[in-house]
Amino acid sequence: MFPKQRREKIVQILDEQGHATVEELAARFSVSVDSIRKDLGVLAKDGLCRREYGGAHRMEREGEPQRMSTARGDAATPVSPALSDSPAIADVNDDTILGDEGRRAVAARAYMEINDGDAIFLDISRTNIYLADIIAKGDKRLIVTTNMMDIPRRLSGNPKVTALLTGGVLNPQLTGFIGSASISLLEPLLFAKAFIGCNGCSVDDHSVMADSMDDGLVKEKVLHNASYCFLLADHAKFGIKNGYRFASINDFSAVITDEKDLGVLGKITSTGTPALCC
Repeated sequence: MFPKQRREKIVQILDEQGHATVEELAARFSVSVDSIRKDLGVLAKDGLCRREYGGAHRMEREGEPQRMSTARGDAATPVSPALSDSPAIADVNDDTILGDEGRRAVAARAYMEINDGDAIFLDISRTNIYLADIIAKGDKRLIVTTNMMDIPRRLSGNPKVTALLTGGVLNPQLTGFIGSASISLLEPLLFAKAFIGCNGCSVDDHSVMADSMDDGLVKEKVLHNASYCFLLADHAKFGIKNGYRFASINDFSAVITDEKDLGVLGKITSTGTPALCC
């Protein structure tokens, strides 16, 4: 199938489902996630979809009746550094988001590792969006630092939580701050615990990948600044080897995952890093 035909099919899928992840589209068309990212970039530029971290939403057409979908009802607007609604992340209370059951489970297990009084870091990750919603409903007194714009808004309703946004160079597709400026701003900050997402994780060579070098270098900095670092990896992340390698599995205090394959879990624990299963 030629790229143009694949993109037409992707638009049809988004129109029917409302949302699709990069991983499911790559599996459906038997191409790499990088190819799908390029497709979504072209479609977003042409106004045929709305990009988000890890996938895309259908684009509401002008004059078209409002449809129920996995996205929030707000219109697509340019992302600014203010703590306003970001249209890029779907509402985590919407159970129609495909493939996110694993992320929800990982987020719930991650919350168990957070103690009252902790200073924690949540990086750019859909799983951390779910974790932020759990924190927002909880009763733990926390300081939460993040480089993802949507997280402070979600935490703002909990008076026990102090939310800090790093700042830096904004990446609209990731709806977060990455690059050297963010790394400099993180330099003096220390965390009791950090919860780090990934683009993929290979249990064969123990590599952990980020979306890009700029994204990965921020994650790497947080790894150095946290006493305990948890890798958030739902089952769909294993076997994916695309992007920038920013760490090895044994750089983490533990891997939090919904993976059930004993072979995969055995390869994780063989590195000396525990696998915390949900």
